[in-house]
Amino acid sequence: MENIKILTNSSPTHKRHIPLRKVENLRDVGGYITQDGRSVRWNTLFRSGSLHKPTSTDLKKLSALNLDLVVDFRASYEVAHRPDKLPAGTRYVNIPMEDSSTKVWHENPGETAKNLPNLNPADYMIATNTELASKFTEGYRQFFSELLGANGKSVLFHCAAGKDRTGFATASLLMILGISKEIAMQDYLLTNKYMLDAHWRDLFFAGLFKGKKFAEGIRGFLKADEKYLSAALERLENDYGSFDAYVHEGLKLTLQDVERLKNLYLE
Repeated sequence: MENIKILTNSSPTHKRHIPLRKVENLRDVGGYITQDGRSVRWNTLFRSGSLHKPTSTDLKKLSALNLDLVVDFRASYEVAHRPDKLPAGTRYVNIPMEDSSTKVWHENPGETAKNLPNLNPADYMIATNTELASKFTEGYRQFFSELLGANGKSVLFHCAAGKDRTGFATASLLMILGISKEIAMQDYLLTNKYMLDAHWRDLFFAGLFKGKKFAEGIRGFLKADEKYLSAALERLENDYGSFDAYVHEGLKLTLQDVERLKNLYLE
């Protein structure tokens, strides 16, 4: 796998990570080099965690991104409980996805937390990513339709942590644009640098007061693991035969659509 430094290094004028006080995991998806030598435009495609509690300073920084559209992959009850707070004039689209890990925490959070030392988070995360590649294909089809409709204007897409639902969307988008699977995987794993590591104090005190297994359980749900996204990509291979077949048969993107996405989001 290629050295992760190629992803974390910023250009002289652009930063990959955009640190906000109350918005986690906000990153510019620009700068990645395609296999034919083009690059993803900076300041155009952004991914993040939930936007339900930005500070006034955070909102000013979000406003500076000149966002035309925000796409929210959270389930309807997540949106109702914690609606996004957006800069004025930003269009908003919710494409609801209730995956396995979201569902288990929603249906009985107290029982889930109680049983956390005995749970295997990887089971839920692999199930989640498998669902993203199969159960939610219609939702991702709508996502790419929204990207085409944005006509090259700035788009931010997110879920709760900006990890799985957002991670699969980003990996799919990057690969459609011509980025290698290895680099798409590295972008996915950057969640561990920009989100998981920020929770080290929470994990430390969880382990101190509730035990090491409890803290490890929380960490298992929070982290990005190569085998999680790989489970999604393997499901695509099993169902469609190839990623390209998923793009055309599942996402219903024509060759012309793919070329237009490249023209809009590459330079």
